Amino acid sequence: MPILVGDLGGTHTRLAHAELHAGRIHLSQVTRYLNSEHADLDAILARFFDESGSRDPAETACCLAVAGPTDGRTVQFTNLDWRIDSTTLSQRFGFAQCRLINDFSAVGWGLNTLETDVLATLQAGQPVVDGARVALGAGTGLGVSLCNWRNDHYQPQASEGGHVGFAPCDSEQDRLLAFLRTLHGRVSVERILSGPGLVDLFRFCLADIGQAGSPLLDQTQPAAAISQAGLDQSDPVAAHCLHLFSTIFGQTAGDWALATQAGGGIFLAGGIAPKLLPVLQGGAFMAGFNAKGRYREWMARVPVAVILDPDIGLKGAAFAATG
Repeated sequence: MPILVGDLGGTHTRLAHAELHAGRIHLSQVTRYLNSEHADLDAILARFFDESGSRDPAETACCLAVAGPTDGRTVQFTNLDWRIDSTTLSQRFGFAQCRLINDFSAVGWGLNTLETDVLATLQAGQPVVDGARVALGAGTGLGVSLCNWRNDHYQPQASEGGHVGFAPCDSEQDRLLAFLRTLHGRVSVERILSGPGLVDLFRFCLADIGQAGSPLLDQTQPAAAISQAGLDQSDPVAAHCLHLFSTIFGQTAGDWALATQAGGGIFLAGGIAPKLLPVLQGGAFMAGFNAKGRYREWMARVPVAVILDPDIGLKGAAFAATG
């Protein structure tokens, strides 16, 4: 049975058809939609079926990776005013079956499909065969997928690890915590390691040197503008912002490596990591990752890589549907 797969984030929805051949996931008709241009998921699905000339949905299984906690049937999105019910979707479109999984659970399932040519290694380490793995991804929010080996594949467990509290590691980060506390009260790592978090981090970097504002904040997409200005070194505050972002990303990934004994590796997914790859390769990420005191030597053995495959969530949804 063909599978309709979807990766539904806070900003975009990506849909595709998937089939399993010789143990590999093959995608076709991959299409991306901007959520803000559509009333709801029903409108996006109807458009996809209309534009792609797809076969009868009644002959199709459906597995959607969604940006929020789900019981497999319903979800209220964390960063989007959408609620989805799989039963309602099946009734509307006639799917043979319909399943919802968390978007970062999909990334966890997708670790089973990884090829070495879609990985950028930050630390080779000494991988443990069948050892626990963790995927982290910064985008509209911060996703965390905790994966353990079961029988012949990695299976993710439900997690909202992006909402754990931020733990500052030096005086600058102490000031950052105080700054963000005035904005949000409780400060989770997602308040920093996300698109909106990057903008708040830039605001902190400005305030910390007594600078009132920046033209970068007036751009239509300030996070993208800050990232580009930092990458090309055209704005020193933006460059420092990316350095601080990378350091805290490394610290957080290292915390999860310790918490799960992730001998199988740490994998960075999401929309931000591939775009900031030169910064992540610059040393700040791994310095933050490995700075774990008495566990520094163990941390150096943990493999760390950036996933460059933009379809990892779609492939993971297909793997979950067939597994």
